[in-house]
Amino acid sequence: MNEPTPVKPSGTRIGTVLLRLIVPLWILLGAGVKLWERNPQLLPKPVTDVTDFIFVRGLGLNREDYLGPAMRFMIAFEIMAALVMVVGPVQAARSLAISLMTLFCVILGLLISSGAASCGCFGASGPSPEWMLAIDLTLLIGLCVLRPRGRRLPPAELGRKLGYVMFVPALLGIGIAFGVPDRAAVTMEVVDTATPVVTTNPVVTTTPVVTATTAWPPMPATAKPWYAPEFESWKGQRLDAQELMLLVQRPLPANLNVGRHHIVFMRDDCDHCHELLNSYFSGPLPTPTTSVSIPDATGELLENPCSECGKATLPKGINYVLSTPVLLTVEDGVVIGVCTNSEDATLVRAALNAKGKVNP
Repeated sequence: MNEPTPVKPSGTRIGTVLLRLIVPLWILLGAGVKLWERNPQLLPKPVTDVTDFIFVRGLGLNREDYLGPAMRFMIAFEIMAALVMVVGPVQAARSLAISLMTLFCVILGLLISSGAASCGCFGASGPSPEWMLAIDLTLLIGLCVLRPRGRRLPPAELGRKLGYVMFVPALLGIGIAFGVPDRAAVTMEVVDTATPVVTTNPVVTTTPVVTATTAWPPMPATAKPWYAPEFESWKGQRLDAQELMLLVQRPLPANLNVGRHHIVFMRDDCDHCHELLNSYFSGPLPTPTTSVSIPDATGELLENPCSECGKATLPKGINYVLSTPVLLTVEDGVVIGVCTNSEDATLVRAALNAKGKVNP
């Protein structure tokens, strides 16, 4: 029995232009911006929550080891998908476009519901999640309503054609995404740290004595383009063994290798950071506390309510892939308490009241 002849149903020209040109260009533009910046911080939090669960918790990988390749794989997939929309069988191209735009809308909806100011879709200075959702949702509705022109293939033929049509786009996507080299290391302004630590806003009445065994290590000559620290793994480790901490600009507000200290990583536009500092560090401080500002704030700047905190900052020009605030308790240079969820008062108090020095 002969296979039925494929029927060419009617479609619209605008539906064809939308599927074969507008949506692929939109996706390629986003992929290109992400590849240009090569900043894992631009990956939406709902995406990194899933990848962290798979790779960090499931496979036990270091976050800084997997995030870069994961970002490039996502870029490769976007490039491949866009090219398939251009050259693939019409019904497969349309299904892929609808599925991908639906996924984008779901992610943007989650970002908006969490109060995120940016989605990272088009770089650090791209449109807000609300604008991106409006654009993506419009494209999605257009894909669903406007049928493109093109010959619809029987299922068997569609599968065969899609198999070899996807090969070249997949190869191009992987080649482009993984072929672009990493950004160069960032040259640091090395500061002499041999002198005692002094600030205009000290957190202790007497400057600690800096000795050969307790002095804070010097700033490295270069830094990586981005950092994605796993703070929970710092517990029980020396603070000065963490590469991120060595980037804190000098002079430090206190010698963090001597005595007990609290350290709060914060952003100047972070509501949760402001709430944590206001709730636990706004009055007289029984324990010397240092707030470390991450200099990538894009929203409205908030005044630091911790007047007695020693103020420190990380250098600009580096991407910091981490959520703030992060609270550390350190005793004689060893991290003994960590809290990355400031909304849980029990976890905050556990980090603040952590006891005992853990030998590294």
